[in-house]
Amino acid sequence: MEHITLFTDILPEEQERMRVCFKVREAVFQNGETIMEYASSMKKIGLIQEGRAVLYCCDEDGNEYVIDELNKDSVFGEPFLLPSDSQHYYVCATTETRVLFMDYEHVIKRCENACHHHSQMVSNLLQMTALRSRQQTDRIYMLSRSTTRKKLMAYLHALSTEKNEEKFKLPMSYTALAQYLSVDRSAMMRELKNLADEGVIRRDGRNIELTGIK
Repeated sequence: MEHITLFTDILPEEQERMRVCFKVREAVFQNGETIMEYASSMKKIGLIQEGRAVLYCCDEDGNEYVIDELNKDSVFGEPFLLPSDSQHYYVCATTETRVLFMDYEHVIKRCENACHHHSQMVSNLLQMTALRSRQQTDRIYMLSRSTTRKKLMAYLHALSTEKNEEKFKLPMSYTALAQYLSVDRSAMMRELKNLADEGVIRRDGRNIELTGIK
């Protein structure tokens, strides 16, 4: 599947004009810094230019969960609002991360000049929203599996399909993965060892190869 970003099919010179027109603001965040807190209406879009961040959910009891990993070209903010009742959502940098912020209403409103690149950006955003919806559906499927092993295998197969290859590197730490799958980390590591011993996978650190199906 083609990799869609906010600026797909928009020329560099057009991107520069849009930065001025949309009053784009750039900011750099260090590891552990909060990039954005979700509210009922944020009216802005964040685009990761470099680095990595994680979208967290914190429930009313203070338990923290990984909702999504955000890498280069990931978009977050107003188009991806989340249910806020009794939960607190926020995006946190996990390494030095450079982010572009732009006004959401300016993006979705038709400008006076009816620029092609503006329409292209709206089209890109719609496609990214559809992809995010599908990814969340995939995650619901993973979380609905009855055992840690089944959750792991669902995740690994989804990642393999996304990258279209059987060898890949996990995009997050094992601690973050356990949070993402809502499983105990120790139990997950035991299952990974079992899968490797059975020849279902090969593992070297975060490098994984699917070698069989169980």
